[in-house]
Amino acid sequence: MSKISQIAQKGKSKWSGLSRKKKLALAAVVVVLLLACSKIPGALAGPAPQAPEYFYQPVERHSIVSSLEGTGTVQPVNSYTVKALVTGDVLNAPFEEGDVIEAGALLFQIDPDRAKNSYTQSQLGLQSAQEEAAKLNVQADGAGQIVKINYEQGESVSPGSVLIELQDRQNMLLKVPFLTTEAEQLQAGQQAEVIMQSTGERFSGTIREVSGVQQVGAGGTLTHEVSILVQNPGGLTEGMLATAEAGGFVCAGSGTFEYRHSESIAAEVSGDVAEVLVREGDIVEAGQTLLRLSSSSVQNNLKNAQLSLDNAQAQLDEYTITSPIAGTVIEKKFEKGDTIDSNNNASEMAIIYDMTQLEFTMNIDELDVGRLQVGQTVKVTADALEGQEFEGYVSKISINGKSANGVTTYPVTVKLDEYGNLLPGMNVNAEIIVSSAEDVLAVPMGAVMRGNLIMVEGTESDVEPPAGQTAPEGYVWREVELGVNDDEYIEITSGLEEGEMIAVPANGMMQDGMGGPGGPRGDGSVEVSVVG
Repeated sequence: MSKISQIAQKGKSKWSGLSRKKKLALAAVVVVLLLACSKIPGALAGPAPQAPEYFYQPVERHSIVSSLEGTGTVQPVNSYTVKALVTGDVLNAPFEEGDVIEAGALLFQIDPDRAKNSYTQSQLGLQSAQEEAAKLNVQADGAGQIVKINYEQGESVSPGSVLIELQDRQNMLLKVPFLTTEAEQLQAGQQAEVIMQSTGERFSGTIREVSGVQQVGAGGTLTHEVSILVQNPGGLTEGMLATAEAGGFVCAGSGTFEYRHSESIAAEVSGDVAEVLVREGDIVEAGQTLLRLSSSSVQNNLKNAQLSLDNAQAQLDEYTITSPIAGTVIEKKFEKGDTIDSNNNASEMAIIYDMTQLEFTMNIDELDVGRLQVGQTVKVTADALEGQEFEGYVSKISINGKSANGVTTYPVTVKLDEYGNLLPGMNVNAEIIVSSAEDVLAVPMGAVMRGNLIMVEGTESDVEPPAGQTAPEGYVWREVELGVNDDEYIEITSGLEEGEMIAVPANGMMQDGMGGPGGPRGDGSVEVSVVG
């Protein structure tokens, strides 16, 4: 083997063992040296070497990660500043700074005496309005038969207007006098016998009441009135005369029958007849609703009274301050015994952070924001926590862009579920992973021309060369399909095989940060290639 071949083989071995960065660095050094030597008179024998037009290297596998970077300041996802809306003394404040509290936990109890009076008055007002509204439902005080209905649906009534007349004709009352000495021996529930004065017909009855009022009867006799309830057999009417016997005693005089219950049901409020629920002749029970009235003024008073009570309740509730969120107490500004004046800035009482998640916002350039999606992974570091890395995700991409100096940026929110020693207020650096591919065929970004054309070692090709472009000797143009890319490499999904040699324009290498001449040629040697 010739010495030159041995040197080439040795160079090839050393080149293959170098990392990509070392290869690029070495290539860059070679270019610099060549350029420097070309400017030193007599530095090299013969004409000065030209800068290379192409670099040659094989298609290799790489891991590609495309990302966007930015900064932000970490804050809790949810925080709450506790403020007092009332004035008074703090009766209780059962928590301290640093405490972890649950949502709904008591924070401050403020003396509510001022609000209690207002609440009580509102309760009384509502009760009065409810009682007035209840009068719109007209009910029977006792059982009986509907004798007459005086108003129809749609007619207006005023307080005192007789709406319905009702009588209990199935049960008759007979009130007769008994001598005082005899009446004192009678009692309610005792059986009695009623004798019709006109016919002598007898009916059984029950003493309903013995009056405690003594009366003077005929001839100066002293009597008490006894009421006897009799079921109407069908022929009894009001005004019929009868006498009675009870407990072995005979009444001291006759009395007249009357219906046990008879009433003229009148309206207690003004309004319109909204609905009549009974008909004349119907038998009804005590408490049954017979007719309904409508009144906008009564209904409005009821609504206003309810609203007043709700407002009073809400105001009373403000004296008991609870935490709306679960979290950590960051600051406590009032203690038990302090006086709060809601009319000044002292109404800010405590600050609570929900530390279950942290978040920050980073501004992304308008040219890049279209590459982002909710859910993308974000790598986070902080200068304050050197050597530590955290992982978050994009939770929100705002479309509310802001322009400054001709550049528009969009706020992107990143959330952290696991944040270690990060604290609210810390500044962080973020890298959003836009796309990635592991161990894929890739070429330098500068190798791709006119969208998807690459110069590949070979002699035959069906691809038309780009206008004004020629491939170096032994290379042809080939069309490839592209995948993900980062700042240095782009994935080749089809069109190339691993190990194939490609030509990379030198100016493309420099522009893409791939600067540096040199690389393995097709024969495996290491050299600076000058074409043309």
